[in-house]
Amino acid sequence: MKAIKGGWLLLCLVFATGVGRAQGVGSSGDITGAVSDPSGAGIPKATILAVETDKGIQHTAETDTYGEYRLAGLPPATYDVTVKIPGFQSEVQKGVILTVGATVVVDFHLKLASTSGMIEVNAEPPVVETQRG
Repeated sequence: MKAIKGGWLLLCLVFATGVGRAQGVGSSGDITGAVSDPSGAGIPKATILAVETDKGIQHTAETDTYGEYRLAGLPPATYDVTVKIPGFQSEVQKGVILTVGATVVVDFHLKLASTSGMIEVNAEPPVVETQRG
């Protein structure tokens, strides 16, 4: 009788563990990628912003020292993914569709920010003594 009770207990534990795993698998997805400069080098510390287009919920990440990022555990949705970092033009990838259990790769190749402006230098010419006397 003890063997039967132990068997049932073991069977219940196996099923309970399996159900928990089945519910956790595939309930989200990841957006991953790399951010590089015009030469192809990775850009560290760039801010990545993924916005769920239907709900407006924002998810952020920062690139690592190699310019790579990962937004993990995102709910399935359509996202607009933006990258920003000073000195470079921001870029947006619109309509990124993330499905259950998927990993979507969104890479960015940034251009240098164009600077436009005027620098005005006001200087007085030095006083030169032309006569001595």
